[in-house]
Amino acid sequence: MFRDKSRLMEYLTTIHYFDRLFIPNSRIIDVCAGTGSYSFYLANKGHFVTACDLVERHIDIIKSKPNANKLSDISVCNALDLSQFNENHFDVVLCMGALYHLDLKGQKKAISESVRVCKSCGIIVFTYLHTQEIIDRLKNIFFSLTRYEMEALAIEYGLEQKHNIYTFSGGYDEIISGLNDEEFSKHMEQHLLTREDSSVVETGGLGLWIGKKP
Repeated sequence: MFRDKSRLMEYLTTIHYFDRLFIPNSRIIDVCAGTGSYSFYLANKGHFVTACDLVERHIDIIKSKPNANKLSDISVCNALDLSQFNENHFDVVLCMGALYHLDLKGQKKAISESVRVCKSCGIIVFTYLHTQEIIDRLKNIFFSLTRYEMEALAIEYGLEQKHNIYTFSGGYDEIISGLNDEEFSKHMEQHLLTREDSSVVETGGLGLWIGKKP
Protein backbone atom coordinates (compact mmCIF):
# COMPACT_ATOMS: atom_id res chain seq x y z
CA MET A 1 0.00 0.00 0.00
CA PHE A 2 2.88 2.39 0.77
CA ARG A 3 6.04 2.96 -1.25
CA ASP A 4 8.17 3.18 1.86
CA LYS A 5 8.02 3.68 5.62
CA SER A 6 8.17 7.48 5.25
CA ARG A 7 4.79 7.41 3.54
CA LEU A 8 3.52 4.97 6.17
CA MET A 9 4.71 7.43 8.82
CA GLU A 10 2.74 10.20 7.10
CA TYR A 11 -0.38 8.02 6.93
CA LEU A 12 -0.24 6.84 10.55
CA THR A 13 0.36 10.36 11.85
CA THR A 14 -2.55 11.72 9.83
CA ILE A 15 -5.10 9.10 10.87
CA HIS A 16 -3.94 9.50 14.49
CA TYR A 17 -5.36 13.03 14.35
CA PHE A 18 -8.43 12.04 12.36
CA ASP A 19 -9.38 9.47 14.99
CA ARG A 20 -8.95 12.03 17.77
CA LEU A 21 -10.79 14.93 16.15
CA PHE A 22 -13.58 13.74 13.87
CA ILE A 23 -16.95 13.20 15.53
CA PRO A 24 -18.78 9.95 14.64
CA ASN A 25 -20.77 9.84 11.41
CA SER A 26 -19.24 13.02 10.02
CA ARG A 27 -20.03 14.15 6.50
CA ILE A 28 -16.57 14.44 4.92
CA ILE A 29 -15.25 15.58 1.55
CA ASP A 30 -11.78 14.43 0.49
CA VAL A 31 -10.98 17.04 -2.14
CA CYS A 32 -7.62 15.56 -3.20
CA ALA A 33 -8.51 11.93 -2.67
CA GLY A 34 -5.89 10.43 -4.97
CA THR A 35 -6.72 6.74 -5.15
CA GLY A 36 -8.68 6.88 -1.92
CA SER A 37 -6.49 5.73 0.98
CA TYR A 38 -7.91 8.26 3.44
CA SER A 39 -11.39 8.19 1.93
CA PHE A 40 -11.73 4.44 2.42
CA TYR A 41 -10.20 4.54 5.89
CA LEU A 42 -12.74 7.14 7.00
CA ALA A 43 -15.66 5.37 5.32
CA ASN A 44 -14.70 2.17 7.16
CA LYS A 45 -14.87 4.20 10.37
CA GLY A 46 -18.52 4.96 9.66
CA HIS A 47 -18.20 8.45 8.18
CA PHE A 48 -20.10 9.58 5.08
CA VAL A 49 -17.31 10.32 2.62
CA THR A 50 -17.33 12.10 -0.72
CA ALA A 51 -14.13 11.24 -2.58
CA CYS A 52 -13.13 13.54 -5.39
CA ASP A 53 -9.97 14.42 -7.28
CA LEU A 54 -8.89 16.49 -10.26
CA VAL A 55 -7.29 13.48 -11.97
CA GLU A 56 -9.91 11.34 -13.72
CA ARG A 57 -7.66 8.28 -13.63
CA HIS A 58 -7.63 8.45 -9.83
CA ILE A 59 -11.41 8.56 -9.78
CA ASP A 60 -11.58 5.56 -12.11
CA ILE A 61 -9.30 3.63 -9.74
CA ILE A 62 -11.47 4.49 -6.75
CA LYS A 63 -14.61 3.40 -8.59
CA SER A 64 -12.98 0.12 -9.57
CA LYS A 65 -12.23 -0.92 -5.99
CA PRO A 66 -14.51 -3.60 -4.51
CA ASN A 67 -15.45 -1.44 -1.52
CA ALA A 68 -16.27 1.66 -3.59
CA ASN A 69 -19.91 1.38 -2.51
CA LYS A 70 -18.84 2.38 1.01
CA LEU A 71 -18.28 5.92 -0.25
CA SER A 72 -21.21 8.32 -0.39
CA ASP A 73 -20.06 9.88 -3.65
CA ILE A 74 -17.13 9.65 -6.07
CA SER A 75 -16.56 12.42 -8.56
CA VAL A 76 -14.07 14.60 -10.39
CA CYS A 77 -13.57 17.97 -8.70
CA ASN A 78 -11.17 20.88 -8.67
CA ALA A 79 -10.00 22.36 -5.36
CA LEU A 80 -10.20 25.79 -7.01
CA ASP A 81 -13.89 25.40 -7.86
CA LEU A 82 -16.11 23.24 -5.66
CA SER A 83 -19.28 24.81 -7.01
CA GLN A 84 -20.95 21.41 -7.44
CA PHE A 85 -21.16 21.29 -3.63
CA ASN A 86 -23.38 23.50 -1.49
CA GLU A 87 -22.12 26.00 1.04
CA ASN A 88 -21.84 24.87 4.66
CA HIS A 89 -22.40 21.25 3.66
CA PHE A 90 -19.56 19.18 5.14
CA ASP A 91 -18.51 18.57 8.73
CA VAL A 92 -14.94 17.97 7.58
CA VAL A 93 -13.08 19.22 4.50
CA LEU A 94 -9.80 17.52 3.57
CA CYS A 95 -7.69 19.50 1.11
CA MET A 96 -4.57 17.39 1.34
CA GLY A 97 -2.52 17.88 -1.79
CA ALA A 98 -3.70 21.01 -3.57
CA LEU A 99 -1.69 23.74 -1.86
CA TYR A 100 1.77 22.59 -2.90
CA HIS A 101 0.68 22.46 -6.55
CA LEU A 102 -0.58 26.05 -6.51
CA ASP A 103 0.93 29.52 -6.40
CA LEU A 104 -0.24 31.97 -3.74
CA LYS A 105 -3.30 33.08 -5.71
CA GLY A 106 -4.33 29.46 -6.23
CA GLN A 107 -3.65 28.57 -2.61
CA LYS A 108 -5.97 31.33 -1.48
CA LYS A 109 -8.70 30.18 -3.86
CA ALA A 110 -8.43 26.57 -2.66
CA ILE A 111 -8.62 27.69 0.97
CA SER A 112 -11.60 29.93 0.18
CA GLU A 113 -13.48 27.08 -1.49
CA SER A 114 -12.70 24.71 1.39
CA VAL A 115 -14.07 27.26 3.84
CA ARG A 116 -17.19 27.82 1.72
CA VAL A 117 -18.28 24.16 1.67
CA CYS A 118 -17.43 23.56 5.35
CA LYS A 119 -20.11 23.90 8.01
CA SER A 120 -19.75 26.38 10.83
CA CYS A 121 -17.65 24.76 13.57
CA GLY A 122 -16.49 22.18 11.02
CA ILE A 123 -12.92 20.94 10.62
CA ILE A 124 -10.65 21.79 7.69
CA VAL A 125 -7.37 20.00 6.97
CA PHE A 126 -4.58 21.16 4.64
CA THR A 127 -1.21 19.67 3.80
CA TYR A 128 1.71 21.79 2.65
CA LEU A 129 5.37 21.37 1.75
CA HIS A 130 7.75 23.60 3.64
CA THR A 131 11.23 22.20 3.09
CA GLN A 132 12.96 23.43 -0.05
CA GLU A 133 15.24 20.38 -0.07
CA ILE A 134 12.40 17.97 -0.72
CA ILE A 135 10.84 20.30 -3.29
CA ASP A 136 14.15 20.42 -5.18
CA ARG A 137 14.21 16.61 -5.29
CA LEU A 138 10.75 16.32 -6.82
CA LYS A 139 10.33 16.23 -10.59
CA ASN A 140 7.21 18.37 -10.82
CA ILE A 141 6.54 22.01 -10.01
CA PHE A 142 5.77 22.49 -6.33
CA PHE A 143 5.26 25.54 -4.14
CA SER A 144 6.42 25.79 -0.56
CA LEU A 145 4.91 27.44 2.50
CA THR A 146 6.57 27.92 5.86
CA ARG A 147 4.52 26.96 8.88
CA TYR A 148 4.10 30.68 9.59
CA GLU A 149 2.87 31.42 6.06
CA MET A 150 0.36 28.57 6.38
CA GLU A 151 -0.82 29.95 9.70
CA ALA A 152 -1.13 33.45 8.23
CA LEU A 153 -3.25 32.17 5.34
CA ALA A 154 -5.54 30.38 7.77
CA ILE A 155 -5.97 33.55 9.82
CA GLU A 156 -6.75 35.50 6.65
CA TYR A 157 -9.74 33.24 6.07
CA GLY A 158 -10.92 33.35 9.67
CA LEU A 159 -9.88 29.82 10.60
CA GLU A 160 -8.98 28.77 14.13
CA GLN A 161 -5.85 26.65 14.31
CA LYS A 162 -6.01 23.40 16.25
CA HIS A 163 -2.80 21.70 15.16
CA ASN A 164 0.13 22.46 12.86
CA ILE A 165 2.44 19.48 12.68
CA TYR A 166 4.84 17.60 10.45
CA THR A 167 3.97 14.14 9.21
CA PHE A 168 7.34 13.06 7.84
CA SER A 169 10.84 14.43 7.31
CA GLY A 170 11.57 14.37 3.61
CA GLY A 171 15.33 14.39 4.01
CA TYR A 172 15.37 11.13 5.96
CA ASP A 173 13.37 8.84 3.67
CA GLU A 174 16.14 6.30 3.24
CA ILE A 175 16.93 6.14 6.95
CA ILE A 176 13.29 5.67 7.96
CA SER A 177 12.65 3.13 5.22
CA GLY A 178 15.69 1.16 6.42
CA LEU A 179 14.24 0.66 9.90
CA ASN A 180 12.94 -2.77 10.83
CA ASP A 181 9.42 -3.05 12.23
CA GLU A 182 10.49 -2.75 15.87
CA GLU A 183 12.71 0.24 15.15
CA PHE A 184 9.98 1.88 13.11
CA SER A 185 7.46 1.39 15.93
CA LYS A 186 9.81 3.09 18.40
CA HIS A 187 10.46 5.88 15.90
CA MET A 188 6.71 6.45 15.52
CA GLU A 189 6.31 6.69 19.29
CA GLN A 190 8.96 9.40 19.45
CA HIS A 191 7.58 11.14 16.37
CA LEU A 192 4.10 11.39 17.88
CA LEU A 193 5.60 12.98 20.98
CA THR A 194 7.47 15.71 19.08
CA ARG A 195 5.34 16.25 15.96
CA GLU A 196 4.03 19.67 17.10
CA ASP A 197 7.30 21.06 18.46
CA SER A 198 7.88 24.32 16.55
CA SER A 199 11.59 23.68 16.13
CA VAL A 200 10.89 20.24 14.70
CA VAL A 201 8.03 21.20 12.39
CA GLU A 202 10.29 23.44 10.31
CA THR A 203 12.67 20.53 9.61
CA GLY A 204 9.90 18.26 8.35
CA GLY A 205 9.04 17.75 4.72
CA LEU A 206 5.24 17.73 4.85
CA GLY A 207 3.12 19.88 7.11
CA LEU A 208 -0.39 19.00 8.27
CA TRP A 209 -2.54 21.96 9.31
CA ILE A 210 -5.82 21.26 11.08
CA GLY A 211 -8.26 23.96 12.06
CA LYS A 212 -11.85 24.90 12.67
CA LYS A 213 -14.27 27.14 10.84
CA PRO A 214 -15.88 29.54 13.36
